[in-house]
Amino acid sequence: MRHARPARRSRPGVAVLIAALLLGGCTLVGGGEEQRSSDPDWLYDEEAERYVARDSVQDLDGPVREHFPSLGEVGTVVFVEGQFTDPHERFPFPAQDDYWWQSVTELEPEQVDTLIAQTLATGASDLGGADAPETLPESQVRALMVGPLESEIEDCDGDRIDVTPALTEPGYASRSAAGDMIELAVVCAGGTQLVSSARDM
Repeated sequence: MRHARPARRSRPGVAVLIAALLLGGCTLVGGGEEQRSSDPDWLYDEEAERYVARDSVQDLDGPVREHFPSLGEVGTVVFVEGQFTDPHERFPFPAQDDYWWQSVTELEPEQVDTLIAQTLATGASDLGGADAPETLPESQVRALMVGPLESEIEDCDGDRIDVTPALTEPGYASRSAAGDMIELAVVCAGGTQLVSSARDM
């Protein structure tokens, strides 16, 4: 059963997002990749260096609940997935770590504060007494996130806060509760979103 709450800001519906992807095939494709722009199933995001399954952009909170159970109840989740290698040139049995997924998850402000506090506590106990969590510049975060999700990400005044330590399986540096490698898990101080990217291990 899903427990998604309505988003707390004006945002384009996922149906509109999918329609834009289907009608605007060239938006993510550049350089020598134009021949794939008319592919009904895949888009290639040059900046993020990964292939996006067009039909995977959807409201789907299951993966976030599975991989980040410590979050508890979450709001709207926009989810997308795909592959790193060209799906047109794949071997019959691709490597497991070829698959990735990304999401933008709406949280309550208190949940964001908790993630930051838990990250600080983890740093103090495991990282030699760190007094501040690691941060990433906005440009680096947006470069990793694929095009269909960029419009879902709220602007952040200042750098994003890396809350990966608060979401990893105990005893691991970047492994989610369900066994994927967390590439990115960031929040904005005062914001209401978790922006995440993960890949199979």
